[in-house]
Amino acid sequence: MSYIIEVKDLFKTFQTKEASVDALKNISLRIEEGDVYGIIGMSGAGKSTLVRCLNFLERPTSGTVTVEGRDLSSLSDAELRKLRGSIGMIFQSFNLLMQSTVISNVMFPLEIAGMKKSAARQKAKELLRTVDLSDKELAYPAQLSGGQRQRVAIARALATDPKILLCDEATSALDPQTTQSILQLLRRINREMGVTIVVITHQMSVVREICSNVAIVEAGNLVESGRVVDIFSHPRSAAAKRLIIEGKDPDEWQVPQEERPAPAKTGFLRELRGSRCIRIVFSTNSAYEPVIANMILRFGAPVNILKADTKDVGGTARGEMILGLPEGRELQQEMIAYLRGRKLDVEEIELNGGEVDR
Repeated sequence: MSYIIEVKDLFKTFQTKEASVDALKNISLRIEEGDVYGIIGMSGAGKSTLVRCLNFLERPTSGTVTVEGRDLSSLSDAELRKLRGSIGMIFQSFNLLMQSTVISNVMFPLEIAGMKKSAARQKAKELLRTVDLSDKELAYPAQLSGGQRQRVAIARALATDPKILLCDEATSALDPQTTQSILQLLRRINREMGVTIVVITHQMSVVREICSNVAIVEAGNLVESGRVVDIFSHPRSAAAKRLIIEGKDPDEWQVPQEERPAPAKTGFLRELRGSRCIRIVFSTNSAYEPVIANMILRFGAPVNILKADTKDVGGTARGEMILGLPEGRELQQEMIAYLRGRKLDVEEIELNGGEVDR
């Protein structure tokens, strides 16, 4: 297995006048060549610091970052600059030259690298075709929509033929429809160009849509990592459960319990303290049989459907349900065995005051 990025025992501490702040604590992860890898967490979790450590725009306090088999801490400044040429970056704020045309923005890194202007212009035209902006090459950024500006930023990031593309909250400033189009573009770039993409985001929908693997960062710690489909099916950490089972945006995690809205009177967040609840995940192969209805008919006992949803995970529709089981331990065990016998992923969860127990 070929890893294009390897991070081992990474720490990053910032010194302030008052105290030191540990932004990253003992982070270790591996990213395969050609993967689309997500790093997700709330504001202040450390994910943006982590992505800046991947190209040494931030130097780690300790630990190692290896890119294409080279330990970045061992490189000279000149070697590091050369390696960064194979790592493109796009940002939430686009970072375009507002007084330059679209094509000039794309040509800029090529001219800085010493390419002749005619060759740079030809390559910029090709890249604008790739991002579907051929008709905007003479426009200025102020004349473009947010999605179009991000497409220019992507074209510019691809100008140096990078092997890795780091996307730091690249869709956070965009509306849902535009976000979808940008994600489709990134997926096409990954598929057609073989570029490894690292997506930094606070949106679980982005991770589900485009990423194969994900790392969840909370308070500077890597709390869970693995395949997106596996974490969706069996979230282990409290952070993953907040994302997947409760469906909460990471920016809501920092809201104190006493300031959160009261649980809904209907649906999943109802008072069910002490109830035995399970979460089941359906794949496209298991979605056609009326499993729950058949189970109720077989055992002659009702179940409480607390939550039901369908999400796109890596291009595959996956449904999930949270069920409150009837009383009786033996009956509950038989129902769980029945569901597992239908090749469904089943896990027990605890509800505490209507929320998933952390």
